[in-house]
Amino acid sequence: MIEPPPKQKHAVIVKDLGKEDINLLVQILRQHVRDLFTHDVVEDEVEAIQDYMRGCADNSGRVRHYLVANDENQRAVGCTAISTPDVDMERHFDIDATESLELLNVFVHADYMGGNGIGRAMFTAACEYAKRQGARFLMVNSGPRYISSWGFYDRVCDSSHGFILNKYGPGRHAKTWKKKLQ
Repeated sequence: MIEPPPKQKHAVIVKDLGKEDINLLVQILRQHVRDLFTHDVVEDEVEAIQDYMRGCADNSGRVRHYLVANDENQRAVGCTAISTPDVDMERHFDIDATESLELLNVFVHADYMGGNGIGRAMFTAACEYAKRQGARFLMVNSGPRYISSWGFYDRVCDSSHGFILNKYGPGRHAKTWKKKLQ
């Protein structure tokens, strides 16, 4: 059996999201923000994420800081957000929210997923951002819609911390992780 060639690592630059990046990321959001069962794009959620990117507060009153990943051709290939932990995360981890931040909305263009280094570059940049904000820990949760990302978080985080039951609706539990930053 012939082994396929290894995935190519792409040169990636992760920077703070600019207003000009928001519309460029819509295609990526639509690739990932899909109903768990029908796989249809959840347009109102895509629009909500775009509002968060513009600085609007989310349902928890948090304003998210977004990072965007660009490839060597300056094409937007991913994004992620960092914010204060929501109430469920605070309770689950029994933490002081002033010393932790939460990773949110991690999306990589489908053509760049699976070993190209985009996710790791964004995760590393998010950790660096969180450290600069004085956080000691970065926390992550991921629901069943994104189960394919769970192995990635198992690799990049220090520890898995079980599930927040019914976080995304009945029977839709969120797996959780924590990364020590300092």
